[in-house]
Amino acid sequence: MQLKLDKDLVIPAEQRQAFSRMPEVLITKESQIEFLSAKILITVGDVVTATALRYKIVPKLSVVDFKTKRDEILPAMPNKWDRTIKVRNHPGSISVELWNAIDFAFKSKGSTLVEVDGEEDLASIPAILMAPDGAIVIYGVPDKGIAVYEVGDHLRQMVNQDVEKIRGA
Repeated sequence: MQLKLDKDLVIPAEQRQAFSRMPEVLITKESQIEFLSAKILITVGDVVTATALRYKIVPKLSVVDFKTKRDEILPAMPNKWDRTIKVRNHPGSISVELWNAIDFAFKSKGSTLVEVDGEEDLASIPAILMAPDGAIVIYGVPDKGIAVYEVGDHLRQMVNQDVEKIRGA
């Protein structure tokens, strides 16, 4: 059963660590991203998205906000996706708009770029919950590397439990 979002999900600062757990795989060399090209790839963040493009990989879904480390402004992405959706999302939250854009991307053929006005950091949560089994969700871990998660029932269940705890709080 897929979780539906009927209002923005604001994640309290003290509970954000639950979504910052260390991944099973951490890529530390940019070139290692090439092995992901055989999978359905979802990128969250400008640097990992630009890295995928540099290796000629157009992700099924990319979520960007044109910033890195929350302040350095980055240029627009080249137009490589089949569609672009623009949404608003406040820091420390997941807006209904962002949630629905990610849902639409997975229900649509082709690739989608979601441009976030605000912050995209938590977009990996709905991406993990909605991506098909075997898809790979990656995002940057500042000054460490790229977090890599393969989507499956166990990961989805862990993330869903964390989200339900916050919704019930």
